[in-house]
Amino acid sequence: MKFKVAVGGFLGVLAALQLSSAKADVVFSDNFNSYAYQLNWVPPANWTVPGQGTVDLIGETTTQTQFNFYPGNGGYVDLDGSNGLPGILRTTMSFAAGSYTLSFDLGGNARGDGSKTTVVTLGNFSQTITLGSDDPLTHYSLTVDTSGGQLNFSDLPGGNGNIGNILDNVSIASAVPEPSTWMMMVLGFAGVGFAAYRRRNNGALRAT
Repeated sequence: MKFKVAVGGFLGVLAALQLSSAKADVVFSDNFNSYAYQLNWVPPANWTVPGQGTVDLIGETTTQTQFNFYPGNGGYVDLDGSNGLPGILRTTMSFAAGSYTLSFDLGGNARGDGSKTTVVTLGNFSQTITLGSDDPLTHYSLTVDTSGGQLNFSDLPGGNGNIGNILDNVSIASAVPEPSTWMMMVLGFAGVGFAAYRRRNNGALRAT
């Protein structure tokens, strides 16, 4: 009976720890809704745009609604700015080496300029996504194992240099064990506990 109570208590504590970890694992998030409209955007926070290329902050911004290709999504970033050169959008935050879940929304340029390819990098992690002009704003969730560094989004050159893919809702979360991994941990600990219980119980029987 004591063994069952102990295992039940352990499972309860483990479940609570799992829930708290899942709720507290976001380390970076930006939906671009708090910024003013600006072509050749100079981010006031969270991001930099290094190099000669630029990006545009467009959509439903805090100051005006312009180039609102995806209505209802607030502000977002055109990864090809308005100086003819595709830009690099880079986080000011640098991330430690490890495993993360990277989420973002990415859509086509919505202006008939053909396919555009976006490159996503974080340390030694790299992912390319090619979208047609009419491809909708789509949610992506990527598992990232990285050597660490800053997160970058950029379009490869091609077509009209003032028209790029559209980026929104970027989030990075620390990786947490999948439910199956938690279950394996639970079963492992329960097995160890049960074996110890059996040894103690058998020892008590021999002593009598």
